[in-house]
Amino acid sequence: MSTTLNLVDRLLARGRNFQALGRDFDAHHILSRLADFRDLPADVAEETQARLAELCLRRKRHKKARRHLTAALRHQPDNARYHYLMATAVEADKKADPERAAEHFRRALELDPEQPKCLGDYGLVAIRLGQSEEGLQCLRRAVEVAPDDPDVLQRLVKGLCLANRPDEARTTLRIALFTHPRDRRFRNLWDRFQFDQLRQEQEAARLSGPAGTDEDVPVLLPFVRVEEGSSRKARRIRRDGPSSLPSPHADRPSWLPDRRNVK
Repeated sequence: MSTTLNLVDRLLARGRNFQALGRDFDAHHILSRLADFRDLPADVAEETQARLAELCLRRKRHKKARRHLTAALRHQPDNARYHYLMATAVEADKKADPERAAEHFRRALELDPEQPKCLGDYGLVAIRLGQSEEGLQCLRRAVEVAPDDPDVLQRLVKGLCLANRPDEARTTLRIALFTHPRDRRFRNLWDRFQFDQLRQEQEAARLSGPAGTDEDVPVLLPFVRVEEGSSRKARRIRRDGPSSLPSPHADRPSWLPDRRNVK
């Protein structure tokens, strides 16, 4: 039994090391081998399933990630991080039910309400589900928890735009620029927002323009063929016959009348 435990500990340690080094393929191979063991200790089985879920999420294998997270939640159903990972795995899958993702987001926030990423992600999901007020409340709370994180602010701006509140998004960005005058990341958010708004205004102006206008339609100019009997004067083109070039070895006169001969 001690030999088996020693092997389990060594495999788990190698899996952790490979995952920390970014060698996801090797880590997945080691941890999958470890997951096939029978009668694993509960804490080892839980960590193995959680790490396999993280690796699957990185490789965008959301269905397998949900399977591993389901196994991890059986060992520890009140883990906020596992519920958050499950919510992200469900949300990233277009075939999955977004309401299921919202349930796991809410459960994660019940267990740990001070998660800025979870608050931001759940806020966007709630807005897409038609719960704009609840979603914006979570997004604003995320900015309060992490006011210096531009990614959290970006989620709030995106949520305000989805809720058709661009003026409030512009005001929020201006306040962030005032509080972070030397942070280039917030300036980039402002520039990106201005560019997106201008593009949307131009697109709306183009679609709402009067019907029948061909200002933006490319014009094809016809080619006119000149008839032989037209009244236009034909341009005369000089055609000279071929002539031989002078030989580079032709004799040159050794005496020039305009030049003084020096011997």
